[in-house]
Amino acid sequence: MRICRFRLKNQTEPKVGVYDEAGIRDVTAAIDLPALHWPLPLGDQFIANLGRLRPAIEALAATATPIALDQVDLLSPVANPGKLICGMGNWKHHGAPAGMMGFGFKAVSALTDPCDPVQIRWPDRPTLHEPELGVVIGRECTGITEAEALDYVAGYTCAFDTTMKEARETFSFCKSIDTFATYGPCILTADEVADPGTLGYKFWVNGELRGERSFADHTGSVAFLIAFASSVMTLHPGDILMMGAADVGPVVPGDVMSIEIPRIGRIDVDIALSPHARTLAPA
Repeated sequence: MRICRFRLKNQTEPKVGVYDEAGIRDVTAAIDLPALHWPLPLGDQFIANLGRLRPAIEALAATATPIALDQVDLLSPVANPGKLICGMGNWKHHGAPAGMMGFGFKAVSALTDPCDPVQIRWPDRPTLHEPELGVVIGRECTGITEAEALDYVAGYTCAFDTTMKEARETFSFCKSIDTFATYGPCILTADEVADPGTLGYKFWVNGELRGERSFADHTGSVAFLIAFASSVMTLHPGDILMMGAADVGPVVPGDVMSIEIPRIGRIDVDIALSPHARTLAPA
């Protein structure tokens, strides 16, 4: 199942849908989440309750009339991720041993919707595209093994880990600029993917193919990366792990970057100059 969030054109109300070849089937009426009270639980509550909600979602999707994609704006398929975790050195051509990999982090305030542009804040510094596989955690876990790690995955999504090229600022700072975390068009649920290493992506800038990769070429598997992360931190529903970038290069306002992962889908993301753009002092 491919689950998405969307809004109808010229409307503001977010909805939940099932995404298929015919369009998007509105299943918002099936979403029944528990009332929350302060202090709020960690994690995205829709993702945390997805297993319980799925039978009602499937039943409603079976009879819902599909909405054409050109009638909607796609939103981030995860509304409230608690952590955005960025894999590093995770491709075989990087030459890093699996045990030497680490993580970077994006602030969750970098989250944006695929229907909205990535906005460049500091145009005098290079901004880099980083197309990746996003892994959405479905259940709380810590200290898990590689053998059991995929049991904690809700699903998979296309990801853009946009990054300002590092200078004197820290790694995570350069990844945490507003709008620099884009996911979509949906979450392909984990039961549809026995081995995420069988997936791969194509990536374009302005319609020109810039990369085509198989996730089998990761140094460490998706399961390894989840287990490795859980060895030092608790993962919560809705946390997103990005598996690291193989194709990195500059984008500028006016560009369009696109990623497609077969079975998940495709997103086309505009690059724009932020209304808050400024020029930095020399590094």
